[in-house]
Amino acid sequence: MRIRIFLLFLLVLLSACSADKEPVIGVTMVYWQNHYSIHKTYADAIRENGGRLRLIPCSEDEKLLRRELAELDGIVFIGGRDYDPSWYGKTMHPSMELMDPQRGHFDSLFMHLALESGKPILGVCAGEQLLNIATGGKLIRDIPDHRGVEHIIHIQPGSRLHTLYGDSLLVNSWHHQCVEPGYLNSDFRITAWSADSIVEAIEYTGRQWILGTQFHPERLPREQRDQLFSRFIRAAAK
Repeated sequence: MRIRIFLLFLLVLLSACSADKEPVIGVTMVYWQNHYSIHKTYADAIRENGGRLRLIPCSEDEKLLRRELAELDGIVFIGGRDYDPSWYGKTMHPSMELMDPQRGHFDSLFMHLALESGKPILGVCAGEQLLNIATGGKLIRDIPDHRGVEHIIHIQPGSRLHTLYGDSLLVNSWHHQCVEPGYLNSDFRITAWSADSIVEAIEYTGRQWILGTQFHPERLPREQRDQLFSRFIRAAAK
């Protein structure tokens, strides 16, 4: 009888502990004209796949950001306007619309801290571009015919994306810039591209779980959305 009571107590304790370990996912936000915003699809994708959402406002206080980062299990860097091309050795292009400098500087600092942390990172659209810039890469400043369309991407066998989707996937496209293939950090590899050779995903080859997508996985049909976000959140829960 005592053994049964002990086992029941242990089961209840383990259940309580697992409930408390719902991973906390930090998400950056759009900042424009003194207003923060985030597309609902990011919140839905995280909450509906077992994560707890933590919105991270802009700050250039490194000590504060380190404290906030310590409370997170994973980080999502969302899409937005263009990053300053001088950061990667280029000049403005007529097509470019820069994001608010306060957000840009925060994103850059927070990305560097996130990379140092060893925690899982998902970079979406501008988030993928930031990931490349922060690790020494460059961007193609303007590409045609990738705004407001859908197209197929081809996925590299052996990649994280390939384990989720196989050889190809129909994705959305809401961008006019992308990672410049010749300027990608050697610790990363291109794992998806479009028919016109636009980089659609990059992955870190080391132990840290880092994935960047040029498309918006949070806006995919729910089944495809959940395949990626559930994998990311499982990585954050470890």
